[in-house]
Amino acid sequence: MTDTTRQAKAGQRGQAGKHEIGLPEGVTAADWGLERVRTQNPSIRSYLGCIRLLEEVLDSNYAILHCSPERLVKIWRQVEQVCQLMRSELLPTLEEPSTIPGLDEARRHAEAAFWVLAETVLTPIERYDHSLRAEQLPEVRKLMCVSIGKIHAFLRDTFGEIVANDPRSRHDADYFLSKRFAQDIEESEWLYSAVYELDELLDGLEKACSAEFTDSLPRMRKERMIPPELEWEQTRKLLDILLGDLMPKLKEVLSLRGIRLNDMESLEAHASNISTDCRSLMEVYAIGRDVIEQLKGVGAPTLDDREQRVKDLIICHRVVSGRMMELLTRLHSSLRDLAKHIADSKAGIENRRALMLTKDLVEFRPRTSRPVRGIR
Repeated sequence: MTDTTRQAKAGQRGQAGKHEIGLPEGVTAADWGLERVRTQNPSIRSYLGCIRLLEEVLDSNYAILHCSPERLVKIWRQVEQVCQLMRSELLPTLEEPSTIPGLDEARRHAEAAFWVLAETVLTPIERYDHSLRAEQLPEVRKLMCVSIGKIHAFLRDTFGEIVANDPRSRHDADYFLSKRFAQDIEESEWLYSAVYELDELLDGLEKACSAEFTDSLPRMRKERMIPPELEWEQTRKLLDILLGDLMPKLKEVLSLRGIRLNDMESLEAHASNISTDCRSLMEVYAIGRDVIEQLKGVGAPTLDDREQRVKDLIICHRVVSGRMMELLTRLHSSLRDLAKHIADSKAGIENRRALMLTKDLVEFRPRTSRPVRGIR
């Protein structure tokens, strides 16, 4: 027995004692159970994920034409991601035949509409590179004005027809239309969106820190001196970004309901280590710089006094730079580990979104009887 068959049978057991779903003649509960797990639920999740992403940037044409370049880039990336998800996740579910005649017809309508949309809207978008050049922004603004509304209309219209022909809609129409349904979807998609943004932020920060530390650490090891103020300024800016941008983003992800306990514990540990090392670095540099300036200002009337001051300066530089190198190395290692952890978790969270969207957890975890809210 395949895993999908087990899931379908578990889903059937989960229906016992609730209500019977009316199926067309010749369609068994096992047939619908397999289709529900293999195709229908993934299709609904894909629709909802695309709609959620698109509605985040569903601005008016005026707003798109006059927004900042930064906002336009965000709109572009969201729409580009929706196009990719529609091809990779949604389309395969529309191409699958259904055992339910009405649902099969709805999928055929959606598939036909998709290919029209792909030719007229998706393909022009896909001609652009992921990173837009400055001279492309004016034409992309106009393209977004034309494209977003068409994509949104396709998703809403075809999704409505597919859900209307889902056998469960006769019994669960109130759930599909309820605030709880929107809240369940919001929570699962919000987690993925937050982790996606965190992954992008970390990728940029890890590259910036690698470039900076690769340059400063060897020099400090060679010279055994703390960097002068001008050289330290760039490192301090990176530390400020880690504390001011990365830490709040980590706390945002930690506060979301959908995050797993082991991920939460790992993120909390990384957040604590990175925050502590950043603050320690700034404090060690400030104290070391202050002591060095004080030593330089001390009078040295005799040769012995001057020699002792030089020795004190050398020792201070050596001790402080040694501690700074230790902290920088540890901070860089923590950032690399966190970036890898988030990159790995992003794919896992995307695959686990199903668990946030099921009313009966037994459909996905047959050995567990505890129910959660979502699609059956």
